[in-house]
Amino acid sequence: MTDFCNGLKFITLKTSIMKTTLSMLHHQAMDWLRELEFYVEELAILTGRLEEINDHWKGDKEVLHQARHFQNRFVSLREQADVLTKDLLAREGRIEKIAEAKPEEIDEQMRMVDDKFFDRMAALTAGVAVSRYEFNKFLVKVM
Repeated sequence: MTDFCNGLKFITLKTSIMKTTLSMLHHQAMDWLRELEFYVEELAILTGRLEEINDHWKGDKEVLHQARHFQNRFVSLREQADVLTKDLLAREGRIEKIAEAKPEEIDEQMRMVDDKFFDRMAALTAGVAVSRYEFNKFLVKVM
């Protein structure tokens, strides 16, 4: 049975193959929101360190050019995290509406179809990790 519920597409499974439940989707969303909050805080810390570099190396155009590169990356990652947080909260709202409308199906086994949040979270996680690594290599050079 295929069901479109407020933009979420599910296939309900009556076999032993369980992919997820509404309850699990809720808990996953809460985990992702905490992870996004961590990334936003980490990007703020990295941006603070970047400001220290800018203050210390005011006259060095090459260092400032590299610092601007990292600043742009951090801003871009922060924007990605903000958009993902907004979209995830909207998704969570749709899941809550489904759960309220059909409380008996909260723990029913189903499989998500075409859920892009996994890919978006993985891309953000990789982006933050690579940026942090490259920024730390940059800090070693300039400190």
